[in-house]
Formats: sequence, structure tokens, C-alpha cells
Amino acid sequence: MRYKPFLLAGLFVLFWMSSCTSVKRFQSVECKGRDNALVDVELFRSSLAIEAPPRQEMNLWNLSANAQTRLVQILDERYPDNAQFMSALSRDYRLDGESHMEDFARKELLMVFSVNRKRDYPRINDPAGRFSPADRIEYLKLSLEIPEEYRLKFTRWNRYATEYGELEIADVSFSRSLELDAAGDPWGMDAGAKASLNRNERQVIEARYLKLNGSLSDTQMVLEEEGTREMDLTGNISANVSLEFEGFPERVVVPFFSDSGELVIQFSDVLVPALEWVPDTLFATMTLEYIFRHVQSGWHTYAEWDDRVEYYEGLVKKQVPLFTKADYLPGFYCIGEELEGRDALKIRGENGKEYMLQFLDYPAASRFFDWLSNSGLDPMRPVFIGTSQLFFKGRSFNPAQIQQEQLKVLPVY
Repeated sequence: MRYKPFLLAGLFVLFWMSSCTSVKRFQSVECKGRDNALVDVELFRSSLAIEAPPRQEMNLWNLSANAQTRLVQILDERYPDNAQFMSALSRDYRLDGESHMEDFARKELLMVFSVNRKRDYPRINDPAGRFSPADRIEYLKLSLEIPEEYRLKFTRWNRYATEYGELEIADVSFSRSLELDAAGDPWGMDAGAKASLNRNERQVIEARYLKLNGSLSDTQMVLEEEGTREMDLTGNISANVSLEFEGFPERVVVPFFSDSGELVIQFSDVLVPALEWVPDTLFATMTLEYIFRHVQSGWHTYAEWDDRVEYYEGLVKKQVPLFTKADYLPGFYCIGEELEGRDALKIRGENGKEYMLQFLDYPAASRFFDWLSNSGLDPMRPVFIGTSQLFFKGRSFNPAQIQQEQLKVLPVY
């Protein structure tokens, strides 16, 4: 009988070896509440770029050979001047008859967020501390909200995709063997038992986790990210979105010279942001919600099955500057006075309407200003350009006023 307990113990060990697994998530887990000081987030970079409009127009090169020939003939008849003819060749045409308007109220916002966690190595062995080398940010939800009074809204993602990743948690291969041999004569007769077990285990476990997800509304952008084993969410997150300001149409002047040296102007309609409500700097509310995984003990090994884990929730909320007025206002130029009167010089078209004399860029404005100053025009006579006439503060403009009023090329905004 003395061998019977050993036999039972051996059989129990065999059963335990055959039923247990070598892969565990952690030793223990506990939710410890809220701590908002474990993680921080910054808007590391924010910049605006002009959004390229979607091309829905047709041009000469999209047409068939016969259609190209016919269009060239029509443009040659309509624009006998060489400069106008070449400009018409490269123009885009909408099939529905709607004229194309260049849009300065739409911008692309490029952002880089920097997420970091607190590292407190001097307290690495402090039982009351909340730091170990195995700690990580396990989940975060980052949102950016713009005030409704800005009359500005998110329209679409430019660079964004919902991604899922497959993570290989374990690939364990090992072999164990155990032999048990018990013999005796408990009842006056020989008896014996012998058992052996060879165990081979190979486990490959995969988990599906959320790598990057998000949503977009008129005034709010939300990004969501989830980490897993040995994956810390500390680092940079980039997002590119389209913005649309409330805008109104404006008309700008496009000057060019013909083959004969005569100045010719064309008008171009553009859409610009409404300006009466625009602040000098636009701010947004940035909010970060996170789950922090702290390893209280067991962090000495890479394996996580022996970790005693504590989870903390946290929230970071702050106001961040997105961009300034100079970033989103159009870079138009005009001819005016230094201190005031930048809209004093206007042009009246053949329809009798007056428009502020403004140009898409500095070279166009400078070219027009040089023509006014050095073209040999009569300094005391009104300036006509084709059927259009220049007016300064409501009166006919003449070249002599350039010196009298000390006019120069200036930015409109």
C-alpha cells in the first residue's frame, strides 16, 4: 500500500500536464481607477495647403483627333490674337456649361499628433509607484473639435484608412516526458504499475485588434487606436483632412501682353473665405482618452503570463492653435496706398460694374504696375484697357497719381 499514494500522485501529474496550457494573458488584473498624469498629447505640427480641386473638366487633349481639329478651328476664329489663342488651347471646359471657379475657401489641413507616456525610472522599485519597463498605452481615442462660430467644417479625409492587424501572440513548441514505475506486494502477491507520457505542444494563437479607426463630422475629427502585447501606442499620429470655410465669390484681374505688346486683361472668378468673422488665430479643442496598462510585478521577464496588471483610465484636454489668418487667406495683391485705401483703385468693365483691382499673385500685380508706370501713357489722361477703365477713389485714374498718391504693390489681406 505504500506505493499507492505515489501512483495516484503520478497519475495526477500526468493529467495536469495533458490538460494545462502554456499560454496565459496575465497572472492577475485589476482596474485601479483614473489617473490623468500618465499620458500626454501635443499637436506637434499643423499646416494648411491649397486643396487641388477634383478635375471634372475636359480639355483639348481629351478629345478625339477630329474633335481636336474642329476645336482648334473654332478657337482660331474666336481668338485671332496669338496669346489669347494659346491661352484658350490650354483651358479646361465643362460639358454642362458651368464655368469653373477657383476655390480658395477649401484647404487641406495636415496634422501630426505626438502621444507620449510618463517614464519615472527612479521609482522603478517603488511599490506605490506606477512605472515599470513593461508599461504601455493600450488604448487611445483622440478627438479634435472646432467651434461652430468659426463657420468652418471638416469635409473629408484626404489620407486615412481603417486598418486591422493580425498579431501572432504565441508559437510554443516543447516536449516533456514522464515515467512512473510503482511495484509492491500489498496483499501477498506481486503487483506493479508503470505509466509514461510524452507531450508535444505547439500553439499559434492570433488575435484581431483595432490598429486605426476614425470618424469625421462637420466640426469634429475622431481617431481611435488599440494596442496589444508589447505594443505601446506612444508615438506620432498623422491625419490629413479637408476644410471648407464659408465663402463668397470675388473677381480678380489676369493681365497678359499680346504679340503687339498691348496689355490685355481677363477677369477670373474665385471663391474666397468670408472675412468679417475671422479671428487672427483659429483654435480647436483636443481631447485624448486613454487606457494605461501598468505592470505591478512580473515585468522582469518578457513573458506576460506572470504579470500582475493594473489598468488606469485617463483624460487629457487642451486648446491647441490650428493655424493663423495669414495661413488661410488668399495671397492676392493690389495697387494701393501703404496705410489705407488698398481697395481705392478699381476697374470698371463694359457692363458698368466696378471691381477692386486685385491680382492672383505678386508677379501679375507687379507686371501691371510696371505697365502703368513705364508704358508711355499720357500722365494726365484717364487709363483705358480695352473697354475697361481705371478709377481711383471714385474718380478717373491717370498715371500721374502713382507718384502723387505714392501707390505701390501691396498684399490685399
